[in-house]
Formats: sequence, structure tokens, C-alpha cells
Amino acid sequence: MTQAVANQSSVNQVVLSSVQHNGVDFSVDIIVCFVSYVNMWKFMQILALVLLCGCNIFSLREADEPDKPAEWNYFYTTFDKTVKNLEYIYEDKRNIVKYSELFVPEFSFYFSQQDINDYNIIMLWNRDKERDMLYNLHNHASKVEITLDKIAGQNDDTLSVPVRIYRQYTVKVWNQNNQTEYKGKMELQMKQVNGFWRIFKWYDYRSATPTLHPTWGKLKYDLSV
Repeated sequence: MTQAVANQSSVNQVVLSSVQHNGVDFSVDIIVCFVSYVNMWKFMQILALVLLCGCNIFSLREADEPDKPAEWNYFYTTFDKTVKNLEYIYEDKRNIVKYSELFVPEFSFYFSQQDINDYNIIMLWNRDKERDMLYNLHNHASKVEITLDKIAGQNDDTLSVPVRIYRQYTVKVWNQNNQTEYKGKMELQMKQVNGFWRIFKWYDYRSATPTLHPTWGKLKYDLSV
């Protein structure tokens, strides 16, 4: 009799699939599934944390070095500093905003006579055209290099008014994979304004020896807008 009651109790435990708690029935299968889900969710959280730690996303990384500021002589109280700033303006487009500072308002650029004849150049070139040309240059060129050297046997005239600075130049312009060189000579006439030497007139000349390279003036003319 006792054995029969025990067996019946076991059968009832298997057959009965619900329990009652505060008058509400909960399926035993649902409870088991819920417990399994909770444990799986905790497992996934722990696994994700381990993987994240393995990726070192919380570790400190070295800070990027700040960009080097554009080279510029803010106090161009000598001729050489003004000439150097002319190089800096062409080689670093961040200096474009300072370009007009190098020139007096009545500035003029003069093309070489050979360029005027060969390319039929008829235009007045002032400070505004200089600025617009430089914007256009940096919009098209990927890199620009300027080399200005003193001309052997032709000294700067620093006692005249305005002073006269003579240089031979090489301008290299990269456009994607193409490179073009411009060569010639230049005369810069400068005036001192509020302690700074500014360019008053700029004369462009072809080299004395025959050359296949176009002039700086030709570069300006091609980029005129």
C-alpha cells in the first residue's frame, strides 16, 4: 500500500506540469526555460566583456602629434625675410590669408617682354590678381617648391628708393604625378611701410641663356581668373 502511494506520487509529479503560487499557475517548463535564458544572457555578457578586454579598447593610446604650424616671418623687417615669406606663401597654402600683406595696395606685376609677345598677354596685374592666382594654384597643385638664389654679378640695390632685390628662380609645381618647372629671373622693388618691407613692383624676366622652361609669369598667366 505504501509503495503504491509512492508510485502514484511520482506519477503525479510527472503528469502535473504546473504549480500554484498565490492563485496563479506557472508552467514548470516555462520556469526552466526562463532560468536557462537568464543564465545564457549572463554568460554572453561575461564573454563580451572578456573579448573587449582582449582588444585593449580601454587601454590608453599615444596622442597624435599636432600639425606643425606654417612657417612665416611675422616681423619681416629685412628684405630677406620678405623674400622668404614669398617662398612660404607658395609652398604652404595655409599662408594664403597673409599673401596680401606682402604687397602695397598699388602693387604691379610686369610680365617679361618675350612672354607678352609670344602669348599675346594684355592685362594689368595687381594685388587682387596675385591673390586670386595663388588660390587657383593651390586648388590645382598637390605640391609647390620655390628656390630663389642671388644672381652672380648682380648685387641688390639696397640704397635706392624703392630698394631693388634681384633673384634667379626655380618654381616646381606638382599636379598629381606631373611636375612642371618654371625658371627665370626676377626683380622685386620694395618699400618700407610701418617698419615692414612690402613688395611694390615685381618684374619677371626670361633667363639670359636659352631654356625650355616657362617663366613664373607664364605660370601666373595660366592660372589667372
